[in-house]
Amino acid sequence: MKKILCVLTALCCALSAFGYALAAEDRVVIYTAAEEERIAWLQAELDRRFPDTEIVFQSLGTGQLLSRLQAEGRGSDCDIFYDLEVVNAEIILNADPELFADLSGYDFSIYDPSVTGYTERHHRYAVNGKTAGAFLVNTAMLEEKGLPVPASYEDMLDPAYEGLIAMPSPLSSGTGYSYYNGMVTLLGQEAGLKYFDDIYPNILEYTTSGSAPARSAVRGEAAIAYGLLWQCVRYANENEGLRVVIPEQGLAYDLFTMGMIAGHEEKPSVKAVFDALYNELNRPQCAAFNPDRIYADMPAAEIPGYPESYEEIPMNGLFDFRYKQDLLDLWAY
Repeated sequence: MKKILCVLTALCCALSAFGYALAAEDRVVIYTAAEEERIAWLQAELDRRFPDTEIVFQSLGTGQLLSRLQAEGRGSDCDIFYDLEVVNAEIILNADPELFADLSGYDFSIYDPSVTGYTERHHRYAVNGKTAGAFLVNTAMLEEKGLPVPASYEDMLDPAYEGLIAMPSPLSSGTGYSYYNGMVTLLGQEAGLKYFDDIYPNILEYTTSGSAPARSAVRGEAAIAYGLLWQCVRYANENEGLRVVIPEQGLAYDLFTMGMIAGHEEKPSVKAVFDALYNELNRPQCAAFNPDRIYADMPAAEIPGYPESYEEIPMNGLFDFRYKQDLLDLWAY
């Protein structure tokens, strides 16, 4: 009888382990710093394509995504990362050059040469988006105060806008860092740092999230908000009394990346989901949300009123994590 019980117990354990293995195989975890609306779109598209696979998005801030991947390493629950800031990807690879799966088997000729400055060194990630920054202005708030809509970066320094501007902190937000780096690139380091000293009295708050300032403008809490161009245009389309300002000096921008944790690409479900992201879903995602040019044949923007073109600030140190750290060390706020 004892032998029978032992056999039954062993069989149950084996079946349980087999079931767990199947569950693990059919579960794909995606760490992402993408905004809520983009996550919802991708979730719906992936669920439709893979009805038998549990696809779990874990939403993290830009800094959180970096620290989680650094801390968890190759044993991470993460299978796929999506919307990892490019310079943060380089920080991770500097510590462990093989943490991310090699994507050399994927076709990189689909990309515009302007976003492939890293591919001569490695193919450990692919660019999934370019995000430019602009200003969302609550014109009703300015009208109440008898103030004009600012048109340039210099206009933002006017003392009349004291306490009216919200921007993301460069210490926690990729959007905030791109604004900071953009002004340093545009003006030079000394003048760029002085610009942020001069604008400081006008800052209502430095937010941890890149999306928070624009939402603050929508709610009527900030009169002027620095945020992602595509979000600013969407909010202006959806709400009266909001206007997008694109300074003629050019827009700062950042690149974001996608890839897999090394070894996880050997799981068929992970590979299949990543293939879908790379080959099928990222182009329409760009068209619907962040239609700044990353592909050689970039699809047309689906956002009404999105600018057909704008000047870009030629960003310094886009792939250089040491440059970023040096710049952040100089940030005083």
